[in-house]
Formats: sequence, C-alpha cells, structure tokens
Amino acid sequence: MLFGPFEHVPAYPLVFPLFYGAAVIFALVMARHLRVFAVAGPSTVSGNIPARLWGVVEYALIQTRMFKDPRAALMHWGIFWGFVLLTVGTANAVTGGFIQAVLSWPLDSLLWTAVSALQNVVTVIVLVAIGYAFFRRLVTRPARLTYTTDALVILALIGGVVATELLAQAFEFARYGDQPGAFVASALAVPFRSILRPGGVETGFISLWWAHIALVALFLVYLPYSKHLHIVTSFFNIYFRKLAPRGELPSMDLEREDATFGLKTLQDLGWKDLLDGFTCTECGRCQAACPAWATGKPLNPKTFIMGIRDMAADAEEGVPLIPNSPSVRETYGLTDGVRPELLARPIVDTAIPFDAVWDCVTCGACVEACPVLIEHVDKIVGLRRNLVLDESRFPQEMAGAMRNMEGVGNPWGQPRSTRTDWTRGLPFEVPTVASLAADGRLDEIEVLYWVGCAAAFDERNRRVARAFATCLNAAGVRFAILGQEESCTGDPARRMGNDYLYQILASGNVETLNRYGMNERTIVTACPHCFNVIGNEYGQLGGSFEVVHHSVYLDRLLTSGRLRIGEDGAVAGKVTYHDPCYLTRYNGIESAPRDALAAVPGLQLEEMERHGRNTFCCGAGGGRMWMEETRGTRINQERTRQALATGAETVAVACPFCMVMLKDGLADAGRGPGTEDPVSIADIAELLAESAIPAEGGRRLSVLQ
Repeated sequence: MLFGPFEHVPAYPLVFPLFYGAAVIFALVMARHLRVFAVAGPSTVSGNIPARLWGVVEYALIQTRMFKDPRAALMHWGIFWGFVLLTVGTANAVTGGFIQAVLSWPLDSLLWTAVSALQNVVTVIVLVAIGYAFFRRLVTRPARLTYTTDALVILALIGGVVATELLAQAFEFARYGDQPGAFVASALAVPFRSILRPGGVETGFISLWWAHIALVALFLVYLPYSKHLHIVTSFFNIYFRKLAPRGELPSMDLEREDATFGLKTLQDLGWKDLLDGFTCTECGRCQAACPAWATGKPLNPKTFIMGIRDMAADAEEGVPLIPNSPSVRETYGLTDGVRPELLARPIVDTAIPFDAVWDCVTCGACVEACPVLIEHVDKIVGLRRNLVLDESRFPQEMAGAMRNMEGVGNPWGQPRSTRTDWTRGLPFEVPTVASLAADGRLDEIEVLYWVGCAAAFDERNRRVARAFATCLNAAGVRFAILGQEESCTGDPARRMGNDYLYQILASGNVETLNRYGMNERTIVTACPHCFNVIGNEYGQLGGSFEVVHHSVYLDRLLTSGRLRIGEDGAVAGKVTYHDPCYLTRYNGIESAPRDALAAVPGLQLEEMERHGRNTFCCGAGGGRMWMEETRGTRINQERTRQALATGAETVAVACPFCMVMLKDGLADAGRGPGTEDPVSIADIAELLAESAIPAEGGRRLSVLQ
C-alpha cells in the first residue's frame, strides 16, 4: 500500500533476506509443531467439502460467533480484516512491487489507487481497534480473558506494523509528493512538511520504512511461539471441524486387539485435538459459558485446552528446528523429532485437574461459545473413558448407578417389573409392543413411546408420562410402549466414561427395536438424553431410527389439529421455559417447545436471560445426576435463581432430568409446594394435558396445584 517506487529506499534488496529469512524460521517452527501432530492418533474427518468451505466463510471470515459479544467482535473484526487488507502493501514491498504492477495494469493505476484509498481507511480502523484492545486489557479487564505479556506483545506488533506503514507513507508523501489514493497519509504529511527539513523528512521515511519491514519479520518469527498462532490455524481448525451431530461422541471399538481405552496422553489424542489446542484464542468465551466454572468448580474449559497446547509445546522444548541427524536425535533422546518422556505424561493432573474432569455436565456450552469451533466435551469424555475403563479411578458414588444399569437396566436400581407402574389409574389402556405383536397387531402402532428410566421410576416424572400419554390418547394417536423390554439407553454410562456398559445397554436396545421393526416407525420420547443417544449414537451400533422429542411431536399434533386445546382449562399465567441442553444446544430444537406452549390458554412466556442455544444447564447432564456436587454452588440452584428472576409463576421444562434438578432447586430456594409463595414446575406435556380436550370418556389431568 504505502511505499510506491522503491528507488526512494536505500539498500532495498536487503528486504529479501530479512523477510524471507523470517519466513523460513516461521516455516521451521511450524514444522516442529507438526512433529507432535505426527505422533498423535488419527482424527475422523469426513468429506462434505462444500459444508466445510462454507464453515470457513461463516466462522473464520465473517466470524459470526464473535458477535455474541458485539463490542469485542467489532474490535476483532476491525483488526483482522484491516490487517488482512494491509498485507497487500507488505506483500507489494517484499515482492519488489509485483502486486502494484499487477493491480495497476488492467485499469491504468485506477485499481491500485482504489486499493491505496481503502487501505488508508482500514489503517485508521485497525489503530482504533488496537487502542480499544489495549484499553480492555489494561483498564476494563473482562474476567474471561487471559492476561499475559504475549497478548500485549502481539497487539504492540500489529499496531507497530500498521502505524509504521501509515507513517512511512506520510513521510514519503511529505518528501516526494503525490501518491494517488493516500488521502490519510497526505493529511498527515502536511505538518511533517512544514516542521521538518527535507533531510529530516527523508530520514523519517527511511527509518519508518525499514522499521515496518523489521516489525513484519519479527512478527513472523514470533507468531508460531504465540497463542496468536490461531491467525493461521483457525482456518484449518474450522475446515476440519466435527460435522457429525454434536451429541454424537466418538465411537470406541472395544473388540480390537490394540484397542485403547479413552484418552490418557498426547499420543492418544487425534491430530485434530492438538490442532484445537494450537487454535485456542484464549478469549474465555467457553469459560464464561461453563456452568461448572460459573458456580465455583475447578473446571475451566479454556485452561484445559490451553493445557493441551502447553503439553504439546513442552514436548518440543529444546528440540532443534532441524533434528534430522542421528547424532542430534541421540543427544536429545528424540522419537520422531519430539521428546518421548513428555509425550507420555498423563493429560489428567497436567492439563486438567482430576476433579475438574468430573465437574463437566457435558452441556456443550463451551463448544457453542467457541468462535473457532474447538471440541471440549469429546475430550473430557475421552479422559473419563480412560479413568473408568483403564484406571478404575472415578467418584465412588458413580459405582452404584453403574451397577444398577448393569444389573436391572436403570440407574435408579428399580425392578424391571415396575416399569409400567406409571400407567396405573389412566382411563385408557397403554399397550406394550410385545402384547400387540403376540396378537399380530404390530401394524396398529403409529408411534412407539420411549418412556425412559426417569418417567418410569421417578414419581414426579411419572406424572409427565401420564400427561403425555393423555395427550396422545386425546389426539387419537395409536401408540405403544416396550414396557419391561425397555432398558436404559446407556446415555449416563457413556457420559460417565463407561463405554463398555453403554455398548451393552445400547446393543440390547438396538436388537429389541429392530426385532419389532421400530426402524420403520416413529419413536417419541420426552427425554432429550434418550432422544439424543437413540437418534445420534445408536447408528454406531447398527441402529437407524427416526426419533422425535415429545415437544416437537406435541407441536405437530397441535398444528395438524389432532390435539385440541380447550379455552376452559386452567389458566397457566406467567411461565418461564428452561431449554434443556441436549434438546436445544445439541439438537437445535428451540422453537417447537415454545410453539406448543403458546397453545396453552392464558400462558405468558417470560424468557430467562440465558435461553435458547445459550441456555444454562440444570446440572444433571454427563452423569452428574448420580454424583455428589460438593464444590462451589450447586448448578441447579444457580439456574433456579435465574428462573425466579423472571417473576414467573411456573417453570416449564421438557426434560426429566431438568424436572428433578429444578424441582429440588425451587425447594432449596423456599419456593416449592407448600411454601408461602410457591412456584410450580411442569413439563410441557402437563401444561397441555391440563387444557387438552379429552377423547370420549376421558378426563383432564390437574398438574399445576
């Protein structure tokens, strides 16, 4: 942009060894990083090139996720795009004016003039953005940021590169005259020309010109050692992102002779996991979104990913940039160009504390918040797998739930014979699939209602099952249940890290569902965890099923007119809806539950501050339902506080885990049933059943008292 004819620059040919020497050092350091990648495990990266390329446009170029914090987004956008556009001028300088020659040829310098004008504008934008970035880090200091000298050095380097470029052009303009399009530089040149003598102006130009080139070279050398390496790696990290459903954990082949159980060291990670580490921007959005960190737990998803990057960097520490000779490898004890003793360090208690591994509720808030699409949850569950299956090191309260799932097929430890107790007292029959199959009536089944363990055994959630069955009956839906043949989907076991137990439970369910031909019918469930695992993970075990969450199915029944709501039912009043993580964030279902609630007479929806894809977890995911919460504030208490802040009379939920956790949260807050100012909690199905026009001979349920 700023340099025009290079005959004004003495010793100009020295640009080439200075810049390209720095570029060689950059390449060598990057190659050393790649040696660690080479000893990592494989990563599953499917095709779908159009989706991957569009992701680069959406997340790397447009940077859509950054705009959840608009001020920080505008700052970053200004620095990023300004720096990119100003690179045209630097590229022109280090290629002997080649860029200017190319851009000047088609339209007789008009295009280069336009480029110069645009770059004058973005120079000012970048400098303003850099100033705001310094202000944030030195004055306002947001809690989510990591405060290191590295960040200040990078900001200073970028600011120096841009400022010297602009000032060099201003001094050049003052000394040698017109440069088309450089209107900002020309304005700055006026005082320089009037204050300084021609010799001083020329000296200023030469000094600034070479300072710019020196800072560019220094930036190139420093960048691969800095966390700002994400400037380079983010494009690759986004391109190679996980395209499988977010709720699908990586599969484990436990039958392989060389099978590894989860993640223990850097060598167990896939190369994409290491790329995540080098791509971390340290922005802290994951930290700010994490419910465990927000309630005083030691889990910090940001420092976990930074820890993986630091472990990889440690494995390179002291290693020569070119460790090819046998003597060098022997001297440093290298294996594949990295230090094997550091590759073998366990990730747990190095990059992440042991307790923090178990604080994760697998809610996915960190993944949703990350602007460069880092996958935190898959790694944490991978660590749990190793701790459970290889080391048998886990919170002891998990053992009871695992024994119950293995012994009787549910974490509550209740007999299978009681799975249908919730149907007692209903004014209509709830058939089992087995009974219909025995009578040759399987074709009568319109949908299979997957009840789930919570609705089968937890007394409060049994009311939800009865309400949903009432809605199905009122809509004339022919449905059946598996009854005693239904077993836990294995979701809690898998999220706890016991993939062996998960595969036993899931394989049994897949076999049962396939035996009855349920792969040709619709499965409906009120549990987002069952919904996610059956729909997104059973495919790994040969089960391909159409599964619909009950909120979506109820909305369909309302829209089609099959489920009719009367105006003479109980008036719901002011209601706030809690989005379940596994429904909204993992599977993108946000509007259907609200549309269903809109059919309830007199319902006034009051949204919590954190709702939709930014919802706050109830605290039960990731197997935490069966673990003690002894550190910090209980997550369900914090979510209850957010719900009460809306002033709602009822908290609506669409998940049995959320029902349990928020019911307890209301009781702890002194707002449960029987208190002076009680707040009700009800599932969407209960609110609809309260006002649903029943089938002939049926009766309404009353759930809000």
